[in-house]
Amino acid sequence: MKKADFIQKLSEEIKHSQKDTDFIVDKFIEVIVATLKKGDEIALPDFGKLILKKKPAHTGRNPITGESIKVPAKVVPQFKASKHFKEAVAS
Repeated sequence: MKKADFIQKLSEEIKHSQKDTDFIVDKFIEVIVATLKKGDEIALPDFGKLILKKKPAHTGRNPITGESIKVPAKVVPQFKASKHFKEAVAS
């Protein structure tokens, strides 16, 4: 599902205009990004948790040449689904 399809479906569900719904979704994403940038996690009951995970530097391998390369440490966003969410999508 693309963002436009999601906006349309959500606007129908909440009975608001697509323009308002698009604004809300954009702000929701901005708040998530800002919160994670600060190092905080976001816990949404019955949905899951958004956190930042630190990945240490390591040595990788170029699959074409076989040459060893250094992969720098980085921080990546991670989503941990709640038990309720997992069960809901599995049924």
